[in-house]
Amino acid sequence: MTDDRRTPSEIEAEIAAERAKLSTDLETLQDRLTVDGLMDEVRLQVRGQIDAVTAQLRGQIGTVSNEVAVSLRDQIATTSRTVSRAASQNPWPFAVIGAGLAWLAISSALPDRGARKRPRIGMAPIKRTVPVKPAAYDNSPADMAAARLEDEADDWAASVLDSGSNPIPPYDPEPTWARDDTNLTTSRR
Repeated sequence: MTDDRRTPSEIEAEIAAERAKLSTDLETLQDRLTVDGLMDEVRLQVRGQIDAVTAQLRGQIGTVSNEVAVSLRDQIATTSRTVSRAASQNPWPFAVIGAGLAWLAISSALPDRGARKRPRIGMAPIKRTVPVKPAAYDNSPADMAAARLEDEADDWAASVLDSGSNPIPPYDPEPTWARDDTNLTTSRR
């Protein structure tokens, strides 16, 4: 036997401490074995793997970007040598191109002096025309409808030219040429 000089109360206190420690360990183990605990462990493992892959990809991207930069620098140097050699052998095409670019830059920077503001419908310019001799219509229904349609078009065109805007003609579900000719009035239904 061992030489044990502890009192029963000290032994009981040690047993109680061991039980408390064992209870804490069992609770921790139970927490880890629950669904939430297992998911937390899986999350930690996946996060670690993602961090490792991210670090590896960053290193590879840095290497690839350095290689691309070196290749691009070499291609630019080769192109500049080729262009300078071609320019020294054939200076006239490059002079003409330079003059054209300078002309384009200057013309886009200067205001347009010769243009005057014209009223526009949509994007098409409006050209004022000389009035045409009115057509001679007889009293047939077709000619009367054509005359009314022509008058409405002339009125609309005059209002557009006078206002300088581009209104859309009003939509009439029953235009004058499609109306019943028995009731010939100027008012609309």
